[in-house]
Amino acid sequence: MLRPRAIFAVAATILLIRPCSAYPELVDKIKARQINVGSLRSSYDYIIVGGGQSGLVIGNRLSEDSSSEDPEFDNPGQLEPSSATSYPARDLFNVTTVPQTAIGGKRVSVYAASVVGGGSTVNGMLFDRGAAEDYDNWAALGNHGWDFAGLLPYFRKSTKFGTPDAAIVREYNITWDPNAYGNGPIDVTFPSWQWPTIKVQWKAWNEVGVPTMTDGESGNAFNAYWVPNNVDSQSRRSYAKNRYFDPVSTRQNLHLLTGYRVNDIQFSSTKRAQSVRIQQRGTANGAPTTTISANQEIVLCAGWLNTPLVLQRSGIGPQDLLTRAGIPVMVDLPGVGSNLQDHPATQIRFQYTRDVQPNQASLYSNQTFQAWAQQQWQQYRKGPLSMLVGNALATLPLPTMLTTYQSLISRVNSQTASQYLPNTYGAANVRGFEAQRRVLMASYASLKNGVVEIPFSGGGGTSLVLEKPLSRGTVLMNPSDRFADPTVDYNTSINPIDNELFVAMIKFYRRWMQAPSMQQLGPQEQSPGSSITSDQQIISYATQGMISSTAHSCGTAAMMPQDQAGVVSPELLVYGVTGLSVGDISMIPLIPATHTCATVYAIAEKWWLRHYDKLHPHINDFQNYHYQLEDNNGNDANHYLFSSRPSSN
Repeated sequence: MLRPRAIFAVAATILLIRPCSAYPELVDKIKARQINVGSLRSSYDYIIVGGGQSGLVIGNRLSEDSSSEDPEFDNPGQLEPSSATSYPARDLFNVTTVPQTAIGGKRVSVYAASVVGGGSTVNGMLFDRGAAEDYDNWAALGNHGWDFAGLLPYFRKSTKFGTPDAAIVREYNITWDPNAYGNGPIDVTFPSWQWPTIKVQWKAWNEVGVPTMTDGESGNAFNAYWVPNNVDSQSRRSYAKNRYFDPVSTRQNLHLLTGYRVNDIQFSSTKRAQSVRIQQRGTANGAPTTTISANQEIVLCAGWLNTPLVLQRSGIGPQDLLTRAGIPVMVDLPGVGSNLQDHPATQIRFQYTRDVQPNQASLYSNQTFQAWAQQQWQQYRKGPLSMLVGNALATLPLPTMLTTYQSLISRVNSQTASQYLPNTYGAANVRGFEAQRRVLMASYASLKNGVVEIPFSGGGGTSLVLEKPLSRGTVLMNPSDRFADPTVDYNTSINPIDNELFVAMIKFYRRWMQAPSMQQLGPQEQSPGSSITSDQQIISYATQGMISSTAHSCGTAAMMPQDQAGVVSPELLVYGVTGLSVGDISMIPLIPATHTCATVYAIAEKWWLRHYDKLHPHINDFQNYHYQLEDNNGNDANHYLFSSRPSSN
């Protein structure tokens, strides 16, 4: 019986795997270890380029990872609620965009994790899914099986729900759908505290025509709804490293190599991906490289920033860019590095002059309350310090915000698509955007899909987030130095319709503050200020303070038809070659109206199903096989580590 041999990696890490071809239930439990480059084998069955969120999931499933004393990804502080608002520079790639001409010409830092566990290690831990229409739109773009019904089993498979504090649930009427979760690795629950002012805010949403949804996780992520956090019962971060990686850290078939960059992929004469060339990070160009062969497949999980770069450096990408860089063209795929999307945001702030007590300011202004909060946290890990970034969202459909929404949609449809797209986009890129625009405009007109997001947790100020932007950007290799930082351009607000949506958002937020229930709080606008009234004034304010990214960047190796600048097929295989797939956030064709963490877990779990179907074509009744595994093992850990097809619970 073969024993798996594996390694995985990010652009800073590599994962290598050689899974057994026998039935998973017959595979002995195997141990993994972190290795140095001198311990690498010359070949592995699977090479995962990326040890971020999706890479750890796929490495777990393929191998069945490795522990390390490296503080880069063993930082206890990253488990605490306070880490939800901290993005340590050491855990991010040091990359800055080109000037964003439509928002004042500023350069903005990108949020791309360079740490084992990826974005799941450093994000805000607001753990939500998009509305059903968000994923149905993926299927409508030619991706059969990627609608919400096709993804829901994998959302379930990756999570398990922990019942929150009963008293808080009753007091705040926190609701959720238990059927939206399964028995998977990632813990999901609500904290043991909410700020009392949020009760007024919930009522005010209803007064301005925004209904309360019973849950947002079963495809109903629109209007106002509660959102859990990916934390355990002790309010500690539950993420890819400690839930997918650490439980299998004794497997010998999974090798983790950190601190190395994947320079490129090498192909056979028949365009089969054969090997990767790696080089220690921080060394000069031309430093020694190591080549590792893949017997089965190379899986790109290097994220929205580095997956397109690895492809471009390997000769897969826009022909003009590759030619200028002197790289032989393996496959002309103009979509590689295009279609960059994120959720841009601006700020608005009101002050409540008659706020409910206690409130968010009490943690700083009331020493008695502050001492009580510290005692609750230190003794019970409960109370105000168990909160992260909040648990309630208003994801608003356009018709709810804007009575003239049909006119706006008509103006979008009348635009010449190429006018607001990057000048590097060719005909295929334009066709792809036009296909996206058709489904987007249906969502703009829908009452079951949000266009903007307004988080609320009891305070008067918040971020206003555009969930369905029309602007598109690029991540492109520097043709004069392929190993230099890439050129990143979000093109934030380059399409003027995006700014019109920010105007509608700010006006609707003001309307919310004028709701009858809100008046007991005495809201007073601090910024942009009551003197800012015209659309142009509001646009000037919004763009001045706008950020290009809320750390949800995606789309740079999109799952779309090849003639529409797609990079991967619905099977996540890269067009034009064999033995190469993508399993990370870069495959998203159209950004969903949600924080992306939960979606990435589902993508990676669904990648594994494609692999499993290929590896085990002799198993026909997958669902019963899954249950048999679960029943025989009697152990949830084994169930989720070894089984492939998701159960219905």
